[in-house]
Amino acid sequence: MKILHVYKDYDPPVRGGIEGHVARLCRYQQQWASVEVLVSSQSRHTRKRIHEGIPITDVGTMGRFLQTPLSPALPWHLYRSDADVIVLHLPNPTAEIGWLLARSRAALVVRYHSDVVRQASAMKVYGPIQHRLLQKAALILPTSTPYLETSPVLARHKERCRVVPLGIETEAFAAAAPEDVAELHARYGSPFVLFSGKHRYYKGLSVLVDAATSIGAPVVIAGDGPERAALMAQAQAKGVTIHFPGPLSHEELVAHLHGAAVFAFPSVARSEAFGISIMEAHACGCPVVATRLGTGVEFINEDGKTGFNVPPGDGQALADAINTLLDDEGLRQRMGDYARQRVKTDFHIAKIAEQEWQCYREVAPC
Repeated sequence: MKILHVYKDYDPPVRGGIEGHVARLCRYQQQWASVEVLVSSQSRHTRKRIHEGIPITDVGTMGRFLQTPLSPALPWHLYRSDADVIVLHLPNPTAEIGWLLARSRAALVVRYHSDVVRQASAMKVYGPIQHRLLQKAALILPTSTPYLETSPVLARHKERCRVVPLGIETEAFAAAAPEDVAELHARYGSPFVLFSGKHRYYKGLSVLVDAATSIGAPVVIAGDGPERAALMAQAQAKGVTIHFPGPLSHEELVAHLHGAAVFAFPSVARSEAFGISIMEAHACGCPVVATRLGTGVEFINEDGKTGFNVPPGDGQALADAINTLLDDEGLRQRMGDYARQRVKTDFHIAKIAEQEWQCYREVAPC
């Protein structure tokens, strides 16, 4: 079987939740099939490369509008593809329009990661295009049952939906060097509360900054993004000390997750469709305080078992839940142990990649 995965970007060079998941899928699925990747380039030039044995075509891009790459040649590459199954990772208007124009004979599988939320006004134009594409899909794979049940887009296509969650390599988070963890405790204090990820509007980090004045431990907000400068200014204005160490390497992230007492995940919008960072924290035995969004966040973070879920935008509820865990080391240990075992058993990428590949086999024309 020949499989072509299509998304906006790929890791490397772009680090992100979906980008990383696509890369992990390809790595594991190449043991059963011929796997290629088609993404939009970071420049105007189209180039072909091979990463970890996987052929990747970066299609030249004229620029990006509302985070959507403008890649005029993408339909031609889809038309020329000899794949048996084309997997479109949505939302990605460029690929959706490209597939409709290319009229590919390959079976279409849609990996549905999220509704379009912030650019909702664009749905007047984009919505009918997406609906037409989803009508032509042999299978639609949302990442959680809560998201399937609450998505107005997927409600029209439920008969072709099958839930397949995302996954991580849990062994990559199994252990951290004790001296690295000790250094973090010396730097921040112990215990400390951690967030790590992109600083985007839907992450709700301003709520975490507000809550920090009521949290009984130092707060660390790692990562980078368009909201970072505003968050640092907000922390300074409130007179609260929050550590902003910037982007972390994988090794640094693992040390931070093993060193943290609690991982905070204060997202406020449905753009937060799943929560890979939650799984990474769980793989390190770190309980999570997240929010109730009607998405995969509640599916990954089991309330009362792997942590707590609180109303989005409620800084006091966020602080209270974090403090409950900070004040009870035994509870943190029990929740962390259960979370570690659950993510290892249910969400290892090897299991998820095979589950998804079996879906492809059902619809492949070969």
